[in-house]
Amino acid sequence: MTDDGATGARPGDRAALDRLLGVPEMAWLVDRVRARILAAGDAPLRGVVQLDRPTDAQRAAAVRLVGRPRRGGATLRVDLAVVEEILRRGPWPAGLADAVETLTGPVVDREALRAREAAGWAAARDALEPAARRFDGLLEWWHAWCAAGGLKRTASAEAARTGATSTPEIGARLVRDLLAVLDRLPAQGRPLAVLAREAVGDAHALDVSRPFGRLAATVVREAFRPGTSSEGPVRGPAGRDSSARDAWAAAGVVMSNVASTVLCLGIPGERGHDGAAARATATALEAMRVARMPVVLTLDQVRSGGVAALPPAGVVHVCENPSVVEVTAARWSRTESDGHRPDGPGRDDGAAPVLVCTGGQPSTAVVELVRNLSAAGAQVRYHGDFDWAGLRIARVLAAQVPWVPWRYRAGDYLAAVAEGQHSLRLTGSPAPSPWDPTLATAMAERGLAVEEEFVADLLAGDVLCMPAPAATLPD
Repeated sequence: MTDDGATGARPGDRAALDRLLGVPEMAWLVDRVRARILAAGDAPLRGVVQLDRPTDAQRAAAVRLVGRPRRGGATLRVDLAVVEEILRRGPWPAGLADAVETLTGPVVDREALRAREAAGWAAARDALEPAARRFDGLLEWWHAWCAAGGLKRTASAEAARTGATSTPEIGARLVRDLLAVLDRLPAQGRPLAVLAREAVGDAHALDVSRPFGRLAATVVREAFRPGTSSEGPVRGPAGRDSSARDAWAAAGVVMSNVASTVLCLGIPGERGHDGAAARATATALEAMRVARMPVVLTLDQVRSGGVAALPPAGVVHVCENPSVVEVTAARWSRTESDGHRPDGPGRDDGAAPVLVCTGGQPSTAVVELVRNLSAAGAQVRYHGDFDWAGLRIARVLAAQVPWVPWRYRAGDYLAAVAEGQHSLRLTGSPAPSPWDPTLATAMAERGLAVEEEFVADLLAGDVLCMPAPAATLPD
């Protein structure tokens, strides 16, 4: 060993370490040592490494480290035990492995790292189990969704939003926030921003523009689909294409008290109610009844106290599609029968037309309006599309408001299908019809769908207590 070796160097001398191992001519040795570090563990490195056809510079660098070899040859051989002893005695008491990692960075056990990451993701996934077990089928769905990479993708999107690197810790935080949200559900008409503030501390955390907001809406949609949970009936939309609004509405959460609306016709205003909002709503409703025009109410207006309940003899007709409201309003505006005038004798006997439209999946405003109208015992009658989505919507509403079928049984379907020029092919997954099991059976056998618009004149005649036009189907 030469004077440039380890003798005389101070312990932990980085400059000496750089001269001995940090030069380009010793890169081959450093690389071979790195490859052995994980296998050696905490033990000193042993064995011989060799380099075929070394350059003169590489031989000279090896001589500076361990001295001249006893025998020459075409191959350069270095005994790692000798290097270990030289370093520990001289410039680097921590040893050869630590010296190489100091020069080139830590040697990562990638297999162990992958195992730790997998365990971290599994722990993040499993943290949702206590809440998921409250909802029928949610735990199985959650595990399948995570196995398909859903949680990792959400964590990556969240990391990109904040400028971080996606890690299991980010996934665990997302699940903790999700647990805080699920623990507060179902809600009773709570605005989404209020729920987000209470659960996560950020009023915008559940916005659909954020990865966590999309994650929460996806999980809530699955949790509150029609079925049964440990807390009783689960209220919510079915179908994986339901919107965030529908998903949150199913859990009793509204995107906004203004954004949640309901299209309706003939809704009575509550007379003599205290409060400016109630009086304004009641006045507007009565004016629209007199004008025989549809009106769109916000959830705030539905809750204002300005909506009057129908008497026990009254009927609340509920349809799925806005076109039924349009047809009914148009026919109502043409009739001059006093018995159907909003300010005539029919006003207080429950015979005046009252029609509410779900507009697809029922919003919170829809549900609360129907509940208000039927609170004194009025009957709720429902009709929807004769397709699988229509049956699911009907079940969602039934889980929240009891109703009886309105031209929505197997016989009605078969009569409509008989006019086959308006039938479409059924698509999607079949759904049950608990109010009349033979309806779903008949639909599956025929394989045809009938849109509500086809029977709109029949429905309008029912709402107005008028005979249907001769060209439409008989009852």
